[in-house]
Amino acid sequence: MNNIYQNIEPFVQLIKDSKTIVLAGHTSPDGDAISASLSLGMSLQKMGKEPIILLEEYGSSFEYLKGHNMVYKEGYENIQDIDLFISLDCGDIERLGLAKDVFEKAKNTVNIDHHISNNNFGKLNIVNPSSSSTSEIVFEIIDYIGNIDLDIATALYTGIVFDTGGFKHNCTTKRTHQIAGELIDIGVDSVCIHSNILTMHSLENSKLLAKSINNIYIENDIIISTLSNEEILSLGCTNKNTGGIVQYLLDTKGMNVAIFLYEKEDKSIKASFRSKAIDVNQIASKFGGGGHILAAGATIKDMTLEQAKEAILEEIRSV
Repeated sequence: MNNIYQNIEPFVQLIKDSKTIVLAGHTSPDGDAISASLSLGMSLQKMGKEPIILLEEYGSSFEYLKGHNMVYKEGYENIQDIDLFISLDCGDIERLGLAKDVFEKAKNTVNIDHHISNNNFGKLNIVNPSSSSTSEIVFEIIDYIGNIDLDIATALYTGIVFDTGGFKHNCTTKRTHQIAGELIDIGVDSVCIHSNILTMHSLENSKLLAKSINNIYIENDIIISTLSNEEILSLGCTNKNTGGIVQYLLDTKGMNVAIFLYEKEDKSIKASFRSKAIDVNQIASKFGGGGHILAAGATIKDMTLEQAKEAILEEIRSV
């Protein structure tokens, strides 16, 4: 495993030597991928660069962050002559989705991530599974550069709060709290961020949560729920309104494993795994995904919702 601190200096040199720089988070980007991308992008702007950020559509709960103007809105095939591609929060190259083609055209590639399942797919890898989030790693990079301002700090704090569940997940370390303290010292409004990320929700999110509760299936200490694309659309929602549902399931009394599955427009199945007891990274890996021991995800193709549900339950039963 590459040591994060050994690789920061050569990474910063790559940035200085590059003109066209592309950053990308994973498909169906979450709070950590969004925040890590925007914060690093803003830091590169302060270095005189004009980074391009590739992110799929994400929820309005992150609209208070700065840097959205860097997110590319045109066809990815128009991006050419890439000196440096920076992957953020992706355990493997497939998690880049459509941005994978851009990655493969780049002269240099850097993989920044914190997932235990990461397979070091970049030419340069800054991967630390001991970090709470990719945003925590990006803090170390930007702190080394020395250009953290309030906008960058706000994005970094957001990513850390999101991936630690408000500092309650077991990925939270002493260093995580130290970094959070430093960001608050810069002026981050921690109360506002906790509200935006952890407690505030949209009416659409409430509708999907209610429907997913109605679709719950329980087997011993395993709780699983599904939402079809038809159900999502019938409520006037999109799959970007599904945030927080899997954690709600896990918080159900007596449950030790939670799985939430929803069907995307292309009929693929997005699976989110949470656990208090077993290694769900190993379960997710059976379906081409990965993540952490207690939190992981996967995108499942060529299965219906019911087939995916039964296949996942079968894997968990065999643990």
